[in-house]
Amino acid sequence: MARFCPTCGKELQFENAEICPNCGVRIQAPPPPPAEVRNPWVAVILSFLFTGWGHWYCGKTGEGLKYFGIVLISYICGLVLAGVSSGSPALAVLVVPAIILFLVMLGAWIYAMYDAYITADRINRKEVAFSGKSGLFWLPVALILLAFITILLAAVIAAFVFGMAGNVS
Repeated sequence: MARFCPTCGKELQFENAEICPNCGVRIQAPPPPPAEVRNPWVAVILSFLFTGWGHWYCGKTGEGLKYFGIVLISYICGLVLAGVSSGSPALAVLVVPAIILFLVMLGAWIYAMYDAYITADRINRKEVAFSGKSGLFWLPVALILLAFITILLAAVIAAFVFGMAGNVS
């Protein structure tokens, strides 16, 4: 069944044409864009599990690395200060900076989750361009798999070593 342009009355070449090729009037609305490019709650959950992962999910490599670095450095420095201060009563004053570093780490972790949510929401509202997931998106997955394989391998080796220990003649 042929369709005609409601403005100029010319027959349309294609039945599902959006624009009349004769007069250029839009006949029907274009298909709606996908409602959600990045799920903000997925970004939050990923950032909860591994700081920076939510930003990598949103394609923001630099932002993810920034939060990951802040949390990692704060954690390592806090552990070092806590370890040093526990060894000597004279160095007990270092407990306060260690606590401050742990609070910085906690604050950066929580803010990274919030920022990942906001970034995903801005991508969905087309305020920020989305060019695909960051290449670092798979880093946490690889680290988790590496940890699992290491633990499994250690368990097998331990079972072998301790199993053989009872068989000494």
